[in-house]
Amino acid sequence: MGFESALKRAGVQAGDRIAICLPHDERLPSLFFAIWELGASVCPLNPKLPPLVLARYLERLAPSLCIDSFDSFPQAKRCQGVSPDLLLFTSGSTGTPKIAALSIENLMASAKGSVDALDLRAGDEWLVQLPLYHIGGIALLFRCLVARAKAVFGGTQITHLSAVPAQLYQATPVYPKLRCLLLGGAPVRSYPPQLPVYVTYGLTEMSSLVVARRHPPCIDGRFYLGDPLPGRTVKLVGEEIFVGGPCLFQGYWEGGVLTPAPEWFPTGDLGHIHPQEGLTVLGRKDWQFISGGENIQPEEIERELLNIPGVEEAAVFPWPDEQYGHRPVAVIQGKLELDVMQVALKDRLPKYKIPTRLLVLKTFPKNSLKINKKLIFEFVSNSLTVP
Repeated sequence: MGFESALKRAGVQAGDRIAICLPHDERLPSLFFAIWELGASVCPLNPKLPPLVLARYLERLAPSLCIDSFDSFPQAKRCQGVSPDLLLFTSGSTGTPKIAALSIENLMASAKGSVDALDLRAGDEWLVQLPLYHIGGIALLFRCLVARAKAVFGGTQITHLSAVPAQLYQATPVYPKLRCLLLGGAPVRSYPPQLPVYVTYGLTEMSSLVVARRHPPCIDGRFYLGDPLPGRTVKLVGEEIFVGGPCLFQGYWEGGVLTPAPEWFPTGDLGHIHPQEGLTVLGRKDWQFISGGENIQPEEIERELLNIPGVEEAAVFPWPDEQYGHRPVAVIQGKLELDVMQVALKDRLPKYKIPTRLLVLKTFPKNSLKINKKLIFEFVSNSLTVP
């Protein structure tokens, strides 16, 4: 019995929201498209989320059903509010994950504007290495659909591959037919020059890629990624990158209500446009940082640290890491040991958000009632050694 028949048996109808909490598996694309064929919404979740976090996410989504097994689906219930084609959790500047709503039209516009630039042809094979609860994994499915290529979960005839830099640092891919290796999701410091690397900049709110360039020039330590791909528009307001076009998401969704995206979306990223070489990304406007392709907002970790007995104040900062780009470092006022902290956070945060280092201060400097994070960061910089 195919997925569409199984979904119909479960009572799934157009307008339903279907949460998916399943491991990386070659059956996932078929399940996604079967849900869309019925006019329902796909809401994929990381199956490795701590139970408390997963419960909060499901409470916010209020889905018709949650699929956590390929073998049997629970009966669907009717849900309230609008249900866009795709709902993805993403990190926002407030530290609370937002829910981005995308349409099939957004995803198709992104794919149509990418296939030529990425040299994707009929019969090519794109390895599905990125998880399918991330826009990077989902977007490649639509690129393959447009180009009549294959999205595969293994094999030796791979022509295209998406990766975050940490994956490249862990193991250099060896595929004799590889023509395109997309790198994104974290700062790219270097890469083996013999690989067909495309350095990219993208975001969930733009249905994945905004710019992508093969072997881009590196000027003053920054890669210049050229002009936006078709279907994307980019401008700077001051130094902040604003994006628009048909790839732009529908808006943020919460409680069944969609808040439409503005015509020009402020990314929170800072950039510079070179007259010949195009866009380069300078960094985040706020304190958010990326570790191994995952967005990390310090305030989220700080809140959980304050729930640990003995912690009076808490601040979290990124610290350079050769493999992951950055890892979180915790600074606290109070009494706590590193191993105790990591155990306490294990059920409250995903592993990549748990600090790998801990510093203790007797008192936190403050500006009036607020912690002076700049001074604390200076202390961190003077206390730790870059690996």
